Amino acid sequence: MFDKSAIAETYIVQSGDNLSKISNKYETSVEKIVNLNKLLSTVIEPGQYLEIPDTYIVSEGDTLYKISNKLGVSIPELLEANPTIENPNWIYLEQIINAPIKNEMIYMGNPSKKRIALTFDDGPEDIYTPQILEILKQKGVKATFFVIGERAKKYPEQLRQIYKKGHAIGNHTWDHPHLPELTDQQFNKNIQSTTAEIEKIIGFKPDLFRPPYGEIEDRQVAMLNKQGYRSIMWTADTKDWSGVYAEEILSRVKQDTRPGVIVLQHNYHASGQFETVKALPQIIDELRAQGYEFVTVPTLLGK
Repeated sequence: MFDKSAIAETYIVQSGDNLSKISNKYETSVEKIVNLNKLLSTVIEPGQYLEIPDTYIVSEGDTLYKISNKLGVSIPELLEANPTIENPNWIYLEQIINAPIKNEMIYMGNPSKKRIALTFDDGPEDIYTPQILEILKQKGVKATFFVIGERAKKYPEQLRQIYKKGHAIGNHTWDHPHLPELTDQQFNKNIQSTTAEIEKIIGFKPDLFRPPYGEIEDRQVAMLNKQGYRSIMWTADTKDWSGVYAEEILSRVKQDTRPGVIVLQHNYHASGQFETVKALPQIIDELRAQGYEFVTVPTLLGK
């Protein structure tokens, strides 16, 4: 809390609550609550504690410059956190301003449109990746692939196909390490070598990053932010890597379906049962029948 005009609260989820009700109560957005609380699912339970994003109430004589100083953020950061401010020179008394979330990781995107982003981790490779690309082509769907550097080097043509077909590409490290165990030097080398390999193959430098296992230190997120990366997590986990059947994968996605959700799947599996390819057409058909549009992560984020 910065001063008497800044509001920060903790909310205990009540029976019958959902994210929309809570966001409306506090005049904030669903994705800000999700991202601040690092929710890996849109399903919330009674008794669960949620932090409510900081807001600032405009008082007489305030300007964005003054507010940015009070909150300790830059004006561009303030504007990014408040897309409804169309004219930076015009704010009004008692207007509610969202304070930016420091070192933000993105778990879901803008929920104002009925859109969902499908994402695939750990490729490319030459078994599941071609099948997934063919399904996406047949269904007219664009997705986002978070690629491993050493696999991109081994399967450059598959990476080219992903890019050629119009899908978004993100950095998923060189060799899938546990990031909290790395030194800053090791961390930077791992990320930079992967980006360099991707850029060498397709001529494109990704600005999306996903940490292996979804585990990363705040200081590492801050380092990525300074280098221009956006750290992307998920709000619907299919658990497809665990050998679950296609029906379970579909059920998990449907459980968390809501506008703005990011779905985690994989396009690499070492051995054993892996039914992502079988589940994918069902996911697309069922959610599309509900009126959902499938977009890439950058499109979901509005950038």
